[in-house]
Amino acid sequence: MQQPSATADDPLPDLVRALRNASAAVRFRAAKDLGRLGWLAREAMPALVHALDDEDAKVRETAAHAIGGMGPEALTVLVRMLEHHDKYVRRHAVWALGKLGPLARPALPDLCRSLKDPDPRAASGAAQALGNLGADGADGVPALAEAMRGTNIVLCRLASKALSQIGPPALATLIAHLQHADPFVRGESALAIGWMGAPARSAVPFLAKVLRGAEAALSHTPAPTVTPTAIPVPTDSAALTPPQLNGPDGTSAEVTCRVYAAQALGRIGPAASAALPDLRDAARHAPEPLCAAAQQAIRQIQGP
Repeated sequence: MQQPSATADDPLPDLVRALRNASAAVRFRAAKDLGRLGWLAREAMPALVHALDDEDAKVRETAAHAIGGMGPEALTVLVRMLEHHDKYVRRHAVWALGKLGPLARPALPDLCRSLKDPDPRAASGAAQALGNLGADGADGVPALAEAMRGTNIVLCRLASKALSQIGPPALATLIAHLQHADPFVRGESALAIGWMGAPARSAVPFLAKVLRGAEAALSHTPAPTVTPTAIPVPTDSAALTPPQLNGPDGTSAEVTCRVYAAQALGRIGPAASAALPDLRDAARHAPEPLCAAAQQAIRQIQGP
C-alpha cells in the first residue's frame, strides 16, 4: 500500500488544526492521519510534540507513533520522549530509536538510562535499540551487562542478545558472565556468545567449563586478560542464591545453561574443536536434552 503524498492540496494545515480540536476523537484521527504520512508530515512535528501532552491517552500514544515514523529527523524529539511520564510514549520512543539502527548512536547514553525504565517493555525496547546499534553500541556494554544481572528475565535475554549484536567489544563481558552465580545468567551469556559464531572462539574454554557443569563453571579460573571492566561480585548472600529458574520444557536452569553452552560451541564451529572431548563426554553420559545438544555440536564442529 502506497503512503499518501503531499500534493497541491496539502492536508497538513487541516490536520494540524484538527490536533487542537476540542474533540478527543478528532485529535486522535488527526494524529493517526499524520502518522500515515510518515516523514512527509515532518512539518507537523511541533504540533505532534504538543500532542504528546494531550489529556487523552490515545491521542498521546498516536502522536508518539506518528513521530516515531519520521525517521532520523525525529531523533532529538525521540530522546526527549524517553523521559515522558506516559509509558506508552516512552515505548514508542525506544521502538522508533531501534528502527533507526546506527543512526541512533547519539541517543546511546539516553538508551542506557532507559534500561532502568520502570516499564519492563520500555526497558526491553531500549536493550533492543542498543543492540541495533551494532558495534557502534560498544559504550553501552556496561549498562547492558548490568541489565543482564537484573530480575527482569525478558530484559536479561534481550540485553544478552544486544551484547552479541555489538560483537567483539562485548565478548569479554559475556565471558565474565559465564562465571556468574546464577545459571540463568550463565546460560544467557552462552546463548549470546553462540550468536556471535566463529568470532567468539576465545570463549571456547569458558564454554567448555559451563558444559561440564556448575562446579567447573564457577571455579576460580583467571578472568580473560581482555576484560575491559570488572564485573561486580554481589556481597549480599541473597544475591548469591538467585531463584533456580527452569527452562520452558521443565529442564532445570543448570541443565539449560549447559545445553546453551553446547549449542554455542556448535555455532562457533571448527574453531571450537578443543571442546570436542567435553562434548563427546556429554554426548555419551549426559541426560537429554544436553546429550542431543552435544551430539549436534559435534557434527557442527567436525563437519559432514
